[in-house]
Amino acid sequence: MTRVLVAGELNVDLVLTGLPTLPVLGRELTCTDFAVTLGSSSAITAARLAALGAAVDFVGIVGADAFGQVVLDELQHFGVGTAQVERVSISTGVTVALTYDRDRALLTYPGTIAAYDGANITPELLAGYDHLHVGSFFLQTGLQAALPRLFARAQAQGLTTSLDVGWDPLEQWMRNPHLAPTLAHTDVFFPNEVETAALLGAAGDVQALAAAVGGLLIVKQGGKGATAYHKQGETFSAPALPVTVVDTTGAGDAFNAGFLYARWVEGRSLPDALRFAAACGAQAVTQVGGATGAPSAAHIWRLVAGE
Repeated sequence: MTRVLVAGELNVDLVLTGLPTLPVLGRELTCTDFAVTLGSSSAITAARLAALGAAVDFVGIVGADAFGQVVLDELQHFGVGTAQVERVSISTGVTVALTYDRDRALLTYPGTIAAYDGANITPELLAGYDHLHVGSFFLQTGLQAALPRLFARAQAQGLTTSLDVGWDPLEQWMRNPHLAPTLAHTDVFFPNEVETAALLGAAGDVQALAAAVGGLLIVKQGGKGATAYHKQGETFSAPALPVTVVDTTGAGDAFNAGFLYARWVEGRSLPDALRFAAACGAQAVTQVGGATGAPSAAHIWRLVAGE
């Protein structure tokens, strides 16, 4: 069975929904719902992969605090292996998600997110896996410098690799010195449409970005679905499923999990994997929290079939 190692950031999400407007300085707003859920792009991807039926372990750090225990409990609840997650004397990261009908605003305290450096991802550890995934590249300032070497080592040992970036708080984008060398050893790169535009800058040439990726560029487009780009110029698009949006937190991570599961665990074709991933993203926005209600693969295939 294909074994997946997910490496990187761990945090909780504090999700507020039903907000009437954006916050205004000096004023107070009320929301209609609040939840504490498993956060972090990498962790949500891992949880959803495990729920789909993949064998998944996580390697990273959490604080020796209450939020750290929430993260570990949630990962274990979804069936993600946590033997490689270390407890440290740094506060667990926290993201406050302000959720609106079509998107959300995120406020993050990095804590352990920025502290993890990947030093415990050894060749011996990688030898037990078939795929390595990392999310939230730009938030993981402690891991960035190690990623080009880590991804190259993983590929040399026969693993495939995938990367998601998230928003860049410093807005360096492709000027980040560690991103391009990492992309050169990335089999699947998963930015969303807004991140892709920022990565392209004034050039605006998506094929130039595709050419920087060692394998496949997949641009997630929310309600418009997703498009995959080969560096040779080939493209394939999959539509989104029509759903009622409750919370978009983690939808892109659910998409990542769906694609990795369909493509590498089930061995599906690129078009089928892209459709499956789009269905995973659509299902994710129908409830609060990125990993909440994570479905089985059979459930998602029924959605793809229109059942």
